[in-house]
Parts: sequence; C-alpha cells; structure tokens
Amino acid sequence: MATGTQRPAGLAQRVGAWVSDHQAIRWWLSVLRLGLFQLGMGIALAPITGTLNRVLIGDMYIPAVIVASLMAIHYFVSPVRAIFGYQSDVHRAKGRWRTPYVVLGAVLTYGGLATAPFSLILLGADSSMPFVAALVVCAAIFLAYGIGVNIVETAYLALVSDITPPRERGKVLAVLWMMLVVGTIVSSIIVGAILENYTPVLLIQVMQGSAVVFAVLTVIALLGRERLRADGTLVSYTDDIRVRLTLVEQLRVVWQQPGLRALFVVLFGGTLALATHDVLLEPYGGQVLGMSVAATTRLTALWGVAMIAGITAAGLLLWRGRSPIGLIIGGCAVGALGFLVVIGAGGSLDVTVFRSGVVFIGIGRGLFIVASVALIMTLADRAHAGLFIGLWGVTQALAQGFGTVGGGLARDIVQSQTGSILLGYSAVYATSFVVLLITLGLIAVLRLGRQLREGTVRSPWSGLQDLPGDQILF
Repeated sequence: MATGTQRPAGLAQRVGAWVSDHQAIRWWLSVLRLGLFQLGMGIALAPITGTLNRVLIGDMYIPAVIVASLMAIHYFVSPVRAIFGYQSDVHRAKGRWRTPYVVLGAVLTYGGLATAPFSLILLGADSSMPFVAALVVCAAIFLAYGIGVNIVETAYLALVSDITPPRERGKVLAVLWMMLVVGTIVSSIIVGAILENYTPVLLIQVMQGSAVVFAVLTVIALLGRERLRADGTLVSYTDDIRVRLTLVEQLRVVWQQPGLRALFVVLFGGTLALATHDVLLEPYGGQVLGMSVAATTRLTALWGVAMIAGITAAGLLLWRGRSPIGLIIGGCAVGALGFLVVIGAGGSLDVTVFRSGVVFIGIGRGLFIVASVALIMTLADRAHAGLFIGLWGVTQALAQGFGTVGGGLARDIVQSQTGSILLGYSAVYATSFVVLLITLGLIAVLRLGRQLREGTVRSPWSGLQDLPGDQILF
C-alpha cells in the first residue's frame, strides 16, 4: 500500500524537478495557463456569434438590425476600457491589486453569457412578455455582458503586462490571441456536433455550459497571479511606471498628430468593412443556401482556421521584414475578394463556393488585424505602446459595432424594399467590398507607407518625460 502511494508522489516530484530545470518549458506552461482565460472566452463567444444570431434571424425571423444591435452593444460600450484601465493603472501604481477589476468584469461577463440564450424564449412567438419589453430585457442582458467583457479584458491584459517581462510581451500576446481563436474553433466544432438535432432548449443548455467553462478557466488562469513580495508590495515589471497625465491629456496628445488621425481613419474603415458579416454569414447560409443550424455553426470553425492562417502568414512576413502597411493592403484585398465570392455563391447557390468566400474573409481579417497591431506598436516607444493598443482597441470595437449594426440594418432595408432575401444580403457584401476599395484608395492618397518610411507618422511622445500608465487595452 505504501509503495502504491509513494510512486505517484515520486513521479510528481520528478516531473516538477524536470520542469524546474527547464526554464523554457516552465515559462511556456505559465503562458499557456494564462491563456486559458482567452481559450474560455473563445469557447463562450462561439455559440453567441455563430449560432444564436443564426437562430434569431434565420429561424425566428427577428429583424437582422435588432439582432445585430444586441450583438454590438459590447462594441459601443468599449470606451469603458479606457476608463477602467486608467483607474486600474492608478491603483496599480499605488501598489494595489488589479484582481478586483478582473473579478467584477468576469462576474458580469458570466452573468451575460449565462442569460443571453434566454433571448430565444423572450423574443419567441410564444413569449408572454410584450416584444418591446422583452427586447429591453435582452438589451440589459447584453449590456451587462458588454460592460463585463470590456472590463475583464482590460484588467486581464493589464495584469499580463504587470507579470510579463517587457522583452517577452510580444510573444505572450501572440500566444494569447491564438488561444482565443483556437477556443472559438474548438467550441464551434463541438457545438455544431451537439446541435445536429437542434432544439431551443438544447442551445440554451450548450450556451450555459460554455459560460461555466469560461468561469472555470478564468479562475484557473488567474488565481494567484498577483503575488506579494516579502515587504508586502506587488511583484511587477512596471514598478517604475507612474501616472502623471490624465486620460484626457493623453488622448489630446495623440489627436494633435495629423498622420495618426489619418492612420486611425484607415484602420476604422478596414475594420468596419470586415465586420459587416459578423452576424450575417450564418443566417445567409441558412436562408439563402439552406444550410442546417449545425452546418452554419461550423462556419465559425472554418472562419477561425482561415483567420489563424492569416495571422500566421502575417507573423512570418513581418518577421522577414515586410511592411505592416503592405500587409494591411493585402488584408483588404483578400477580404474584398472574399466578399465577391460570397456574393457569387448566392447567385449559384453553391455551398462550396460560399465556404471558400468565408475562408478568404477570415484570411483577410487575420492579415489586417495583425498588421494593424504591428503598425501601432512601431509608432510608440515601449512606455506608450499600451495606450496605442488601447486606442486601436476602441477604434476597432466602434468600427465593428457600426459595421455589425449597419450590416443588419442594410440587409433589412434592401430586403423589405425588394422582397428578395438574396438581394438583402448581397447589398451588404457589395457595400463591404466598396468600403475596402475606399480604404485602399485612402492608403494610396494619404501615402501612409511613404509617411511611415519618412517618419512623418511617429510617436507623439518623443522626448516627453511624462509617462502615462501602462495600458494594454484590447
């Protein structure tokens, strides 16, 4: 009996000793544990963006603009990232914990994820609640989720910055981003298999289960991450950061740079165009091509794999010295091709062609996002990279919000005016194609590539001694 209990303990000790002797392995295990939060977020988001939207629009015939508005609430409340991120920076500079912000955001996020599927009941034809009242309740649910996810992502990435050496942050952020996409892919595959025999109750159970997975993985990823030294102060790699400028003063410094304003316009336009399909691809597959709920759910996995391919290609090309502006151009061009292919699939009713269009859109978006982040990072010194990423995050979120709602609204208007479901969707994708062409035109007219090479677009903090807080907002 003693031998049986000693062997596992001895094995655990040997494994622990081996890991301790291999610092690289230990570091990667720590990063992967940290990434469990992102994995859980991807798992929880897939049923909302890949299944719930399709059922509400395609099966329950809720106007697309209403569904898109609910899904986009979290984009429009994204400015809370700057507010809570700044406050957590101030508290962190005073030696206080960031963890309470993580807990607050995680609780609100879990509550929203767990209750969001009840929109199937509230907005259903058999609901005893008036439609307007049900819509208000659904909006409150998605508002709580939106506020929560913005708070928890902000505090989480600020915490990542605190506990990660500066030289390692690029690799860590890349791993965390990949784990978010992997979580989305895995979840969509599993959910698609479970929903082969779809029922509303089954979808509710799946979405609540994914919310529980998110909560559990968040606890595992972040428990004990903020550690105290013997003298009672927090362990951090940003101990020398002090918050001297207010948030408004920081934003004013950026706004005074014309080149940066032009750059953010380009990033807004590209993100806007690539986001119009967010709540429409699955309903398009269901209403136009006759795909099942399970089949359209698996589109999220296909899109995720394509996006990973775009992210990987962008990373390799950047590593080889390619210009981020060139990759942004490539992302817009590939995305535009994807929208053309999707439009063609509707005319031919070819599911295979449609899937290939989804692949092109995913690759284009992956190229565009990674190149955008890389470009923003090159424009600021290390002390201010967080603020630049924060501004990119808010720009991206607002663009996605307007793109999502605008796409749903345009689809509804065109469909009501023409009586054609196909024309309603095609008009949205054609508009996205045009916006991407306009974005490419702006890059050429503004000569952003040349401005970057000549240093016209540069960090507005060059030579400044005032250091704002470290804000890695996403």
